[in-house]
Amino acid sequence: MKLAGWLLLWVAGTAIAAEPPVTLAGADGQQLMDAVYERHQQYPWVFEEQAMILIDQSGQKETRTLRRYSRVESDGLSRFLLLFETPADVRGVALLAQQKSDGLSQQAFYLPALGGTFVESESNGDARHEDNFLGTDYSIENLVGENLEEHRYRRLDDDVIDETDYYVVDSYWREGEQVHAQRRHFIRKDNLYIDRTDHFDDLGRLRKRQTHHDLVNVHGDMWRANMMMMENRELNHRTVIKINRRVFSADYVPEEVFTRQWIINNQPPVEDALATEVAGRD
Repeated sequence: MKLAGWLLLWVAGTAIAAEPPVTLAGADGQQLMDAVYERHQQYPWVFEEQAMILIDQSGQKETRTLRRYSRVESDGLSRFLLLFETPADVRGVALLAQQKSDGLSQQAFYLPALGGTFVESESNGDARHEDNFLGTDYSIENLVGENLEEHRYRRLDDDVIDETDYYVVDSYWREGEQVHAQRRHFIRKDNLYIDRTDHFDDLGRLRKRQTHHDLVNVHGDMWRANMMMMENRELNHRTVIKINRRVFSADYVPEEVFTRQWIINNQPPVEDALATEVAGRD
């Protein structure tokens, strides 16, 4: 991907405009997913301020605010940091993740309420990241992005939904035998953006539906969604993520934000923060 220097963008919510259809008529599932990620997922520095709204089966809402940092290095290493700011019960909680070019991914939770504990996990393609993260309807993989090296893809017949043409691709774990797909991606033909993903259980039943809304053209052929929603059909629960601010700049995503020391320095363990507060009153 060619980059014309550092780009600083403030996304305000431009309406989606029609583009000439992308010609991938003979592509298989893997080639389609490679094309999607090459176009939309590889910008090297992205900072976002997000609002996350949890809606339960009775319609009650809980709003959280967070920051998201992502950085892609020249060797293919992708790093992500999600840092929660409000409300107080999740303040300082962080998800630190990285995906290497060989497919190995690692994650670590930072929990300031437990004395600054980091809880680590690692995936080599065998792990199932389906647990709902911090009570949301998103798994870790949903939040940081699907690692293509951990999956195999099968193209289905194209589809038309609400007058929009789609390529349709099923996603399976690369390791092991699965009768049913784990996910089904709906890729817009006009801009190669996945604006819907259906998630299935082991019997092939729909568990969750992830949709992307308010698509904006942020740079060249690259598109982003300013709102995402995950509907949990099993629990009748929804999680909506709204992007309040998005900046493409290396200045906003320095390397040190992906270190444990930076996280601890900026979000100290709860007992340290309380001790500092008490000392300040003495």
